[in-house]
Amino acid sequence: MQDGNQNTYLVEVNDPKSADIVGKMMVWGMVSVGILAILIKVYGTVIGWYHASVAWLTEAGQYAASFWPF
Repeated sequence: MQDGNQNTYLVEVNDPKSADIVGKMMVWGMVSVGILAILIKVYGTVIGWYHASVAWLTEAGQYAASFWPF
């Protein structure tokens, strides 16, 4: 039973332009996250190479210095 004073309205909005904008924002967000993930991977690789080369140079220097008579 409905009250005569109570009105119920159902408003359905179908805006394809806003859905398109939201879709584009989601795609750009995923692309940005992907680019950041690639940059993090590249940074980690470069830092690993740097630390490995510094360790190798340190060990090579210590080995070469071990031949000096001082």
